[in-house]
Amino acid sequence: MTEVIAFLIEHFQDFDTCPPPDDLGRILEDAGFDSSEIGNTLMMMEILFNSSEFSAEPYSAHAIRVYSRDEAEALPAEVLGLMHYLETANAVTSAQREVVIHALMHIPPEEISVDTAKVLTLLVLWAHKSELPVLIGDDLMAALHGEAVMH
Repeated sequence: MTEVIAFLIEHFQDFDTCPPPDDLGRILEDAGFDSSEIGNTLMMMEILFNSSEFSAEPYSAHAIRVYSRDEAEALPAEVLGLMHYLETANAVTSAQREVVIHALMHIPPEEISVDTAKVLTLLVLWAHKSELPVLIGDDLMAALHGEAVMH
């Protein structure tokens, strides 16, 4: 899924410029992606962008996020730490954080990692046309390319 998301981010300016799912699926097949990767990515995009949290009003800056038992059991401490860091660094809004967490909860627990959370965060930020501080963006992009872009 990571490679497909990297392709989308690199080849389309934002979510609005993506073709409809059927056409996008054909484009991704032509680019050589596996049909299961394509299906998983398209499903994740649908989950992300049809989520009620996607268009939710911002939460109070004074609110504290308490994770449910299911979330705490499924999400590694490193992922929870990443989400907290991104929000406190103003790289994501609380609503964007919720969308990423919602998407992560649709992934089998054994496949959830910090890199997966970074890639999903990039997908949400790409869809929102959000800008990131350079160093945070570089760290998130490393999840797509395997190494930091800035030197």
